[in-house]
Amino acid sequence: MKDDMILKNACVYDPLNGVDGEVIDICISEGKIVEKVSESAQVIDVKKRAVLPGGVDMHAHIIGSKLGMGRMMCPEDHRNNPFFLSKHTRSGVGFTMPSSYITGYLYSIMGYTTVVEPALPALKALGAWEELVDIPNLDLAMLPMFCNSVITFHYIKENDLDGLKGYIAWLLRSTGGWGVKIVNPGGTYAWAHGRNIRRIDTPVPDWDITPRDIIRGLCQTVEELGLPHTIHLHPNNLGRVGNVHTTIETLDAISDIKGFNGRESVAHLAHMSFDCLGMLEDGVPEWKYVSSGGLTFAEYFKKNRHFTVDLGQITFGPATTMTGDGPFQFALHKMTGEKWANVSVDAELPGGAGVVPYTYNPTSPANAIQWATPLEFALSIDDVWRVVMTTDHPNGGPFTKYPLVLSWLMSKKQRDLWLDKVHPIVSERSLLGELDREWSLYEVTISTRAAPSKILGLEQHKGHLGLGAAADVCVLDYYPSKVNLAENPDLILRVFGETFLTVKDGSILSKKGKIKQTHHGRVWSIRPEIDSTLYERVTEELRDLFKRWYTHSFTNYPVPDRYRREYENVIST
Repeated sequence: MKDDMILKNACVYDPLNGVDGEVIDICISEGKIVEKVSESAQVIDVKKRAVLPGGVDMHAHIIGSKLGMGRMMCPEDHRNNPFFLSKHTRSGVGFTMPSSYITGYLYSIMGYTTVVEPALPALKALGAWEELVDIPNLDLAMLPMFCNSVITFHYIKENDLDGLKGYIAWLLRSTGGWGVKIVNPGGTYAWAHGRNIRRIDTPVPDWDITPRDIIRGLCQTVEELGLPHTIHLHPNNLGRVGNVHTTIETLDAISDIKGFNGRESVAHLAHMSFDCLGMLEDGVPEWKYVSSGGLTFAEYFKKNRHFTVDLGQITFGPATTMTGDGPFQFALHKMTGEKWANVSVDAELPGGAGVVPYTYNPTSPANAIQWATPLEFALSIDDVWRVVMTTDHPNGGPFTKYPLVLSWLMSKKQRDLWLDKVHPIVSERSLLGELDREWSLYEVTISTRAAPSKILGLEQHKGHLGLGAAADVCVLDYYPSKVNLAENPDLILRVFGETFLTVKDGSILSKKGKIKQTHHGRVWSIRPEIDSTLYERVTEELRDLFKRWYTHSFTNYPVPDRYRREYENVIST
């Protein structure tokens, strides 16, 4: 049982409960936010510092075989950010791909307590469970991929959405997953044939179905199952000049699907900086014709409420791109000459995933436009509740650069400084320099806490400081009544780079950039409840389909309970 605690004189930002800078006391008992505590409670006077819920990062690649491949093929990355042994921490390395323990420490120092791994090859789930044991101080969730599985194709081709429902339920139960990830649907399968799919109505080789069929089938099935999180969508035609129109066409394809229990959103669009590139009028899909698609997508966003989005903001400097979109990764390798690994995963990704190290250069016209696109979008919309700040770690840059991203969103002064550094094409082919909008601390709290918890379906537990919530608290070393962050961008970097305190489940994990203790979090998983007859039917069908198409055993998929029971927090639909 944890000791009771009071954070006195907290200047609280808690959008899920409508609190915007109100000075109150926060009471914590047994790892939860409570109304009052015992007289023996530890009292910490935070002296009107800004206090937020613990950060929720809903899109960061921190677990899995692709991380192992990336770390192996990029030893130079290990030299850039050594983390030294201390009383409370292990040593470790890694800049764009920190080693497992260091990942947990660095998130704690920045005030984050929950992270979602957004692309898990289900066949590799056991390895992911073994790895997550070494990531301290975070609650975690994982999204298995369904988009290039031949079993998904089979049920969609047969128009058997009940069968697809049973398959999704079986796989989520077997792997401990939280939701359904879609990556280049059909395109990675086509990569096994030396091809890609750029349009949503192009047939998938061998199957006589299209990406439209795959996306609609998975989307409808997720809503019928009532999963907490909608489909998590990485569309076709990633990283291609003019692909904002492909993305809009993809989202239009599911606009008529009814959300579970009346929810408006039926999809979450991942990493829009890679999905929403524009193209000059009368141009062709070549980089010399690239323009920002941020305003185009913002206009679509304002008129359509059936999806949410994360930014995938690029941050300049070293990154390591890794994705289940194998053909995109090969194209990036051919364009840059950088190292490349095609990570083939039998059955789910027959064409493979990919890992390519990359350095974003502010003087590159293409990189400069990609930088401007999500900023132009985020500063042109009003509904921040549907927008999540990410870098698609480590694709757009490491999560440790979140403070820099926030400085661009919060400070016109900071953006102007960077507009002088980037290629002038940004001023010619975007309106970023003309936008005066500056996100407030309240809006930042929405985008980094309240919105992701709500989009994930975790809002009862995460992303707020109301009664009964997990006692995940971030105390910034910042006094809102004294300093204007927008006028002090360097302070934004310091404030969000190192918290004054990070509390998780009622335990102080870090203080002023130093880890004070480690704590093993939970793994959130979903157990979809479906008719037992359907579940039995699909289980038997899967045994036969594995024998027909797969080179490994049906029993290779389920992660045994002995790996899960100590950490898993199972929610039933």
